[in-house]
Amino acid sequence: MNNVISLMDGEAKVDLNDPWQWAQEHDAIDPTHRIEDVTTWLNTPVALRAQGVLIQQEEELELVAPYLESFKLMALEFKDFKDGRAYSLAYLLRTRLHFKGDLRAVGDVLRDQLSLMRQCGFSSFAIKQGKDPFDALKGIKGLSVTYSSSVNNPSPLFKRVRRY
Repeated sequence: MNNVISLMDGEAKVDLNDPWQWAQEHDAIDPTHRIEDVTTWLNTPVALRAQGVLIQQEEELELVAPYLESFKLMALEFKDFKDGRAYSLAYLLRTRLHFKGDLRAVGDVLRDQLSLMRQCGFSSFAIKQGKDPFDALKGIKGLSVTYSSSVNNPSPLFKRVRRY
């Protein structure tokens, strides 16, 4: 997969050696680095299942909730930058379902969204084709202070500020 930014040891870096690949019909990609859509994944024999899954914005997390420990990577698709359902899915995966693997934003992923995506729990970002991932890397830093709670910092600002 091209144009990937990954959080490694808490620091964002362009990942030039990202091993993950999208599964196409009849591909012989190693399942340890293959990403399949949910329907294909559920209909594949257990021994041949990919360790990466793509969740569309309209899909329910209940489909994959019993299998979360089977995934090294879950990709959440942003079909349009104006549609924020994947933010909610990421937040739920991290906070309620306690998914610990790589949570990747894919699709219409742009520089201006990366800081908020990180706050919602994303750990890697497949930047939209045609955009420079090194330029997008600047967007991950985003705001230096957030007011509300997030996956990364569950305490809101008023609880983090020391009072004298």
